[in-house]
Amino acid sequence: MKNIYQVPSLYEKLRQYSESGMYPFHMPGHKRQGPQWASPFSWDITEIDGFDDLHHPEGILKEAMEEAAVCYGSDASFFLINGSTCGILAAMSAAVSPGDRVLAARNCHKSVYHGLLLNQLEAVYLYPDYLEAFECFGGVRPEQVEAALSGDRKIRAVVLPSPTYEGLVSDIRRIGEICRRYDVPLIVDEAHGAHFPFHSYFPASALELGADAVIQSLHKTLPAFTQTAILHVRGSRISRERLEMFLRIYQSSSPSYILMAGIDACLRYMTGEEGKKQMEAYVRRLTELRQRLGRLTALEMLPGELKGQYGIRDLDRGKILLTGRKAGLSGPELYEMLRRCRIQPEMKTRSTVLLMTSLMDSEEGLDRLAGAAEEIDRTCSVGKRDQAEGCYRPVRPVQAMSIARALARQQEIHVGKGLEGRISAAFVYIYPPGIPLLAPGEVIDSRCLDLIRDYLEAGLEVHGILSEGPENMRIPVIV
Repeated sequence: MKNIYQVPSLYEKLRQYSESGMYPFHMPGHKRQGPQWASPFSWDITEIDGFDDLHHPEGILKEAMEEAAVCYGSDASFFLINGSTCGILAAMSAAVSPGDRVLAARNCHKSVYHGLLLNQLEAVYLYPDYLEAFECFGGVRPEQVEAALSGDRKIRAVVLPSPTYEGLVSDIRRIGEICRRYDVPLIVDEAHGAHFPFHSYFPASALELGADAVIQSLHKTLPAFTQTAILHVRGSRISRERLEMFLRIYQSSSPSYILMAGIDACLRYMTGEEGKKQMEAYVRRLTELRQRLGRLTALEMLPGELKGQYGIRDLDRGKILLTGRKAGLSGPELYEMLRRCRIQPEMKTRSTVLLMTSLMDSEEGLDRLAGAAEEIDRTCSVGKRDQAEGCYRPVRPVQAMSIARALARQQEIHVGKGLEGRISAAFVYIYPPGIPLLAPGEVIDSRCLDLIRDYLEAGLEVHGILSEGPENMRIPVIV
């Protein structure tokens, strides 16, 4: 057979990156420092005798998930090998019926929007406060939830992210109390908070604070393989039988035993003496890192003193969000400066760079980040550009119809200025973090188009559009 491959293999690219000396301030949380495993081929099996079945667990997998429930304090916990996405889809599907109305934070991950689509749900959106200087949403305010539920008794579930991608935590305890008064289940996307229960330095988990379903990505902040996550439930507002049925639908029928073993090994490590010792060392190193970054003058770190502002109840200090706005640095510029220091961040926006830490970060790695930031800070001049110049403000598109209705309609492609006033038939977002700027069924207005152009001009990759440049972007719309 003719060799058709003309580019390096993915395997080779991974090997090159692993050997490049770039330090990973990005997912997964094992930071390429996890326990040594045998060859994955020697461990890769299917549902054979003695190894149970994830879709009908009666043996070793059932016992492992029961131990996970004890670890996190849930009534039941479920291993997810299709990421938090399948847990969010299953929880939403189990909590509501097709056509129901759901209260959702507008800064939810795209998987929540996919849940709205697949269940043909009507969305009522909550817009959290916005931190303009750091280009990110804050927390959902309890009074917003109260007002929405009291004003619309047809809402059947509440879905929100906490912490956000940037680590900002909503007041889940009060929100949970409100949801219980209205007998509405609260589903929390806690994908970035799987490490919360393992040290008091971090915020309390939504599971502890009264949420009905909590979905966590172990791979984001703990030593676990990419794609591994866990779903926790408490109480009876979400049917366990329906939840298990939808998990069988959304999870692969051939679940990876390597991934499942990785989940089990991760939780055993975190609850063992070595994991506890490593968490203590991590908190000490992280405290020192944040102290050094807090002394910067040209660069700014999202401060820990935001509690009580912007709907923020607490924040995850393991997330490092930096901006060089005072020095006139854009997010992409700061991102490339860090990469030249052999640091690979997680994400960039127009004005910020996000770096993710975990207990697997080495002292040398955290010191490298602090040193690089200090060096960049010394070479920059404060006041080079007005701090407020070009400040991003989120748009609030008008909903003309549900996502499901919009995608059921006939579509066509429109270009440039001809898009204004049309109804979108596409999800438009930058990834990460995967929060839609525009969803199907929403009216495309000039502010939204200007924002998308700004992102394209800043060099950010915008998903959901067909574009040959900021002035020639094409978006599917309904006819």
